[in-house]
Amino acid sequence: MRRRAQASMKPKTQSLSFVNGYAIPRDSDGEVDVFDANAFADAPARGEAKAYAPEYVKLHGLVLRFNAYFDETVENGQKESVRCRKCVIYFFLEDGSIKITEPRVENSGMPQGAFLKRHVVRGVTLGDLNVGKAVTIYGFEFKIYRCDGFTRDYLGRVGVDVPNDEREPDGVGPSWEEVRLARRAARSTKKDARGKFLTHDKQVLRFYCVWDDRSKFGDRRRFVLTFFLIDDTVAITEVEANKSGRGSGMSSTLLHRSRLPLRDEDANARGLANDDFDYVTAEDLHVGDTIRVYKRDFFIYDCDEFTKSWYLTKFPGELTEAAFEPHDVTEPEDTVPAHRIPEHTGLAIGSEEDSLQNCISLIPKPPRKDVAKDDEIVLQFRAEMVPISDADEVCEFDASRRFVVSFHVGDKTLSIFEQASKDSCSSKFLERARVRKRDETGAFYDLRDMRVGSVLEIHSRAFKLGESDEFTRKYLENAV
Repeated sequence: MRRRAQASMKPKTQSLSFVNGYAIPRDSDGEVDVFDANAFADAPARGEAKAYAPEYVKLHGLVLRFNAYFDETVENGQKESVRCRKCVIYFFLEDGSIKITEPRVENSGMPQGAFLKRHVVRGVTLGDLNVGKAVTIYGFEFKIYRCDGFTRDYLGRVGVDVPNDEREPDGVGPSWEEVRLARRAARSTKKDARGKFLTHDKQVLRFYCVWDDRSKFGDRRRFVLTFFLIDDTVAITEVEANKSGRGSGMSSTLLHRSRLPLRDEDANARGLANDDFDYVTAEDLHVGDTIRVYKRDFFIYDCDEFTKSWYLTKFPGELTEAAFEPHDVTEPEDTVPAHRIPEHTGLAIGSEEDSLQNCISLIPKPPRKDVAKDDEIVLQFRAEMVPISDADEVCEFDASRRFVVSFHVGDKTLSIFEQASKDSCSSKFLERARVRKRDETGAFYDLRDMRVGSVLEIHSRAFKLGESDEFTRKYLENAV
């Protein structure tokens, strides 16, 4: 049964024919359609057709490389305030993405390697990348100073002019180990500590210096700087600290005996070995120089005799006697302006003594009255009005007026009373008060001015004293 079914099956006739790689249908007789075959005769063979490739395929694997750097601000840095960090910028032509890497530096103390992972940075194109240009990426300004040969050739083919490579900037600096080794190499050979102890035991150099701390609220203070030759340590003490007004409880020692760093950046460092720093030595101390002590400037103006002789013996050809001449650091005393009391005009309320209390104290107090035994003694004189100077004249009316001048001996006050006449009635001309002289002294009138014939200038009027009563005459005779 199976054999009979297989014998009855016939092979299926092929209905397509292939011409130059193209499928052409056959006719009913199995022949190829000539028209259709000729239509594809001139077509290129399928294997010989030029393959199409998109643009991203052509640029696949092409990368432009630029060398750049950026400046990083160092907050609270011990050695530097701005750090230069080098990096490499990769530009992928396939999709315009950018990758930035930072070469690793041993013992740099910074996380280096991948600085920016590959992705498309918005606003940054190939036109922004070239030697000598600065491109800002996420707040960092990268300055390009070099590119490789392939990048230079590619940019040249697309019509971009590439400048010459610039000088490579300084990097992040050597490691701490390199710095330490360099300082040790530059430093002189280490002296024998035992020999130094035997030679300079109990020998100290003493310098006198001054610290001007008046930039804000301080003052000018004097100190003694002691340098110990045995171990190159320094101690600074204040001169007459107990008399400075800062209190007896405060110590007069500004710097306890220790090694003094030569630079401020070394003084601010913590936790590093002492051999990594340069310290103040005897060669750094000279009269007339300024020494830096933990950001404080101390001016050395003098030294003692032992210090002078030690330097002249140690450096005979370099230093002379003139190098140790003391400098004058004394300042002239501040002159306090004299307290000038304004002149009493007589227009103010109260007497001159009352007005004076406003100039003496903030809260005025009434003047104390000097109660003397002769407080009730009054000297009286007849007076007339006369010209103040030869150039002045007194009118006829004033010349006819008569006055009584009373001088109170207890408080040295004056009062003037006008006598009645046919043209006027009696009245008070001057209330009892102290009166100043109109001369260069400006003193008050006192008992010595009360004499017959004396002229008193009171309120732009001149009064000539005439006869006095019997009591006044006898009192003046006994007072003399």
